[in-house]
Amino acid sequence: MRSKFIFVFLGIALIAATTQAADLCNGLVQDMLPRAMTPLAKPGWKKTVVDPQFGTTIRRISTAAERPGPDAVIIPMYSTMQAWNADETLMILYDRTTGEGRHTLYDGKSYQFLLTLPIRTTDLEQVLWDPNDPDLLYYPSNYNAIPNLMKYRVSTGEVSVVRNFQSAPTNCPSGNWGVLLSLGSDPQYMSFGPEKILGLQCGNTKFTYSIAANAVLGVINYDTPNGPVVAPSGGVAILTDTVFNYALQPLYKLPLSDPYEHSNLGRSISGHDTFNIVEFDGNPDEIGTLVTLDLWTGIKKVIVGPVTGYPYPPSTTHISSLSIQNPGWAAVSAVGDPAGQNLLDQELLLANTDTSAVCRIGHHRSWAGVVDEAKWGYWSEPHNVLSPSGTRVLFGSDWGNGDSVDSYVVELPGYVNNRVPPRVTGFSLVDKTTGVQLREIKEGDTVNLALYPGRALEIQSRVAPNLVTMMYYYVNGKSYAIDASKPYTTGGAGNYSFPGRAPFVLGANSLLAMALNDEYKVDGDYLQINFTLVYQ
Repeated sequence: MRSKFIFVFLGIALIAATTQAADLCNGLVQDMLPRAMTPLAKPGWKKTVVDPQFGTTIRRISTAAERPGPDAVIIPMYSTMQAWNADETLMILYDRTTGEGRHTLYDGKSYQFLLTLPIRTTDLEQVLWDPNDPDLLYYPSNYNAIPNLMKYRVSTGEVSVVRNFQSAPTNCPSGNWGVLLSLGSDPQYMSFGPEKILGLQCGNTKFTYSIAANAVLGVINYDTPNGPVVAPSGGVAILTDTVFNYALQPLYKLPLSDPYEHSNLGRSISGHDTFNIVEFDGNPDEIGTLVTLDLWTGIKKVIVGPVTGYPYPPSTTHISSLSIQNPGWAAVSAVGDPAGQNLLDQELLLANTDTSAVCRIGHHRSWAGVVDEAKWGYWSEPHNVLSPSGTRVLFGSDWGNGDSVDSYVVELPGYVNNRVPPRVTGFSLVDKTTGVQLREIKEGDTVNLALYPGRALEIQSRVAPNLVTMMYYYVNGKSYAIDASKPYTTGGAGNYSFPGRAPFVLGANSLLAMALNDEYKVDGDYLQINFTLVYQ
């Protein structure tokens, strides 16, 4: 009867899963044989290898190996923070290769670099994609230690304040670098539904907040470094060993040996909130690499553990149950012995917390600081992330204690790359100083420049989708410029200008624009027009 006790307090539209979940383990290895890891050459950038033991496709998607040095690290943010946006067309990686950490945006399908995000977060893990809007992300800001929750809209590049938490009922301090607005020291994602509820803190002041309603739902004072973690339904939150309702009224204690172990909240196929955790101690029948607790019924079961035939949990185990579109699934990365000779050591798993199905999807090959000889420590912990569809798993790896830490993706059999390539759709004459669009330029047009006296002019191309790695311009039979920043123009800031290029002239002109990816290869459909410039 515990579930009735909990949810009588909600007053919130709970999520229910209404479709049959896909069997993501179909065709994958589901045995418990040792399958000892054998040598495998590190794949080249964007190249794939087939895992020799498990037959899965692993693709390297980052370039830390091509930028050697003490900061050669490009990794997922964290296993509990979604790397992909809602429709998986974009993704975020954390990049240390310049010596300063930065969040970088990639195409979520082709994995090509798009831009460095202009955001200043409280910590590297604290970036939240909107669960529904693929164009929007949120983050607690550390700018001047002002307690602002910010949002960034990808299509426009606009950064704006969602809410400042200096006033009641939260009363967060401003300018105090010791008490920053944050998601806590072990952050997790927000609720999955339209209310967009997340847990925040300023020191010991913990609170829940609905982005959709712009409302603080509950505030408590609690002495812990963690912030409240809101479940996918938005109905309950967890703080250390206690389950609260969304208003942070305590409901019951979690039956766990150590609530600070690595965990992730998820959702079952029936819509129940689940708490997925690694248990190293306590009742021997409840120890496991993946243990699931149904927060609605209180039922606790071991998915991967000694009672289900698996060994004791390996060290440095992380769980990701962020598959909004395929509820019930969790990805697990376990480090253990870097030699990878035994079941679970160095392995990536995919498990269904409803059916208890478990498949083994690869060796991540990362030493992750578990032995003295390991070079990279925390930075090479795999921190696997399950995509919203559940058909891909992102992870970081030093690939056998190598000279860099890169990001990789296991592309599971259910993954379909339905990427829509960009298409140049048109051109506009713009004021270079103000960015104002003055007129469209189409095939065969005559443009009278006398109508725009005293203005610095350039031509801007339009592209859909409107974010690409770079735009290449070819003017009057010669390479003219490359622009790697929006809006894409023939003479914008940061353009590369080709030497010996042919300028626009009074009279007949031709202009071609095409998107290029981060390998300088043509990406999508180009557009070419012929037009005439006059001054009369």
